Amino acid sequence: MKTFEKIKSDTFYFDSCDGCEAKCCDGRYGSLFAQIILEDFKEVSEYFPILFIYGELGYLKPVILLTNGNSLCKYNKDFKCTIYENRPSICRNYPLSAHLDNSIYIDKSCPALQSNNGSKIIENEKILNDFNTYDFNNYQEKYINMHIYFDKFNKEENLKPIIFLNNVMFYSFRNSFDDYYINLQMNSLKNLDKYYNI
Repeated sequence: MKTFEKIKSDTFYFDSCDGCEAKCCDGRYGSLFAQIILEDFKEVSEYFPILFIYGELGYLKPVILLTNGNSLCKYNKDFKCTIYENRPSICRNYPLSAHLDNSIYIDKSCPALQSNNGSKIIENEKILNDFNTYDFNNYQEKYINMHIYFDKFNKEENLKPIIFLNNVMFYSFRNSFDDYYINLQMNSLKNLDKYYNI
């Protein structure tokens, strides 16, 4: 299972994905969905279903379904990503992850981090330029803006349950609004195919 920890003063090296069994892409190891922010919508809607879950305080949280919870991502063949150049930011960033406290977290269970071989990716709590492909700055602000944006649509009559996986209910909007992000979400449902029906 993934074990994300806050980056402190450690130095991390990333070796290679070669020979790895892609546990980071496997629903059996906890990769079911990933939360997204508004900046992610367009890119991920091409390949993954965008759905919503309810947070502890009743806020809507947009997520993408990465797997069916029971196997590898449908875009993973022979432990290789078939949409590598178009993979979502959650995959591009791995083993790093943005967090609400504006810190960066790292999954210490990633096999590519298990030695001092490969490229140095973190030093003194900083991501080195060659590995930094995502704007981690102000993640908290982007996250809050996303919640505020969808709060105006957060009414029971606007949403319907779509799929129940691993004890999580995922929702979709019932109808399109004259809204860019909701229309992207509705269009992304084309990706909710039989792979997810387990």
